[in-house]
Amino acid sequence: MKRLKDKLIEFAEKDHSSVEKLTEAFAELAPYFLSGGCIKVREDYRVYPTTVEFYFHAEIGVISDPIVYHRNNKYVDGNIPYFPIMTLHAHDSGYDITFENPDKQYRASVLIRAYQVWDIKQGCWLKWGTKEQQFRKYVNTDKTPINTQVLYLKYLLNGFPMNGECLINWVDAKELLAFKTEDGRPRKGVDKYNEYGVRLKGVPDNRPWSFSRKEYIQIS
Repeated sequence: MKRLKDKLIEFAEKDHSSVEKLTEAFAELAPYFLSGGCIKVREDYRVYPTTVEFYFHAEIGVISDPIVYHRNNKYVDGNIPYFPIMTLHAHDSGYDITFENPDKQYRASVLIRAYQVWDIKQGCWLKWGTKEQQFRKYVNTDKTPINTQVLYLKYLLNGFPMNGECLINWVDAKELLAFKTEDGRPRKGVDKYNEYGVRLKGVPDNRPWSFSRKEYIQIS
């Protein structure tokens, strides 16, 4: 099986000239994010994305996605350096895994919209507890081990010492897990923008760039 990084490198050679072509490319990438590995945090946790939303903005080109955080003319003046492929990008809406390209001048990423957390040391799933305001052991009375509190990933992915050690890594699976992904759907809470870059509040952006796993991972 190809590594996620290799698939993201290959994405640069795809046709990015239309929403339809981009959607096809995203549909090909989605299984690698959803069933091709996980984010490993030290020797403590494994984070498995269960829903990802794709974002793509061409700095020079026909595809505009003004909601993208990491791009030119967003909040700051001047040119923003491009992130290397598979950079973990924290922002006001959560965490992205990026695959930008400085040569073709586009910004691309996936937002981790929903996820499962495996506690390696305790050998159990973790569920965000609204009463406890922290991750706790998943119990059978919970409907699902999937977490949708995107911003609370900060409790797992923040707070690392600046000692040069890489403590967060994407770990590829040996093969794609036997899960099917749902067809692309519109991204959650994303409004459409007109040709002048003005947000049309309440008008949804219907580009089908959100993909989910149909079943959650089970580890015995």
